[in-house]
Amino acid sequence: MATTIKKATKTVQLGDLELNLKLGGREIFKIERRLGKSMLSLFMDSQGGNKLPPVNEILIVLQGANQNHGVTDKRVIEAFEKYLDDGHTTMDLFNELMELFDESGFFGKKKKKATKTNMESDEVTLDPVEAESELM
Repeated sequence: MATTIKKATKTVQLGDLELNLKLGGREIFKIERRLGKSMLSLFMDSQGGNKLPPVNEILIVLQGANQNHGVTDKRVIEAFEKYLDDGHTTMDLFNELMELFDESGFFGKKKKKATKTNMESDEVTLDPVEAESELM
């Protein structure tokens, strides 16, 4: 029996519009089809360096990942204008996009930090009194 892993959703407040975002296979397919390129290429220039994607492409990704029905291009643009009027910047919107990609696993799985036990402590000492107290 196959195990189904549900993709995380992220809520973004874009002006007066609340977007519930999810990047599953279907959403990625539709977004890449509309962009005409890979979603990861949003962050790379033709020489393979880093770049910031244009706002229209960020909005296409947000709309494509949105799980709320009936949100048109016009509605997203109006909400974006309100977002800017409310004091947010295009860099804020870019950060929302990066968080969505990160939470959706585009940048790989996060590795859990290993916790150290008392025996693996950073502090090393030859003092027999402290060493004995750690064992108790």
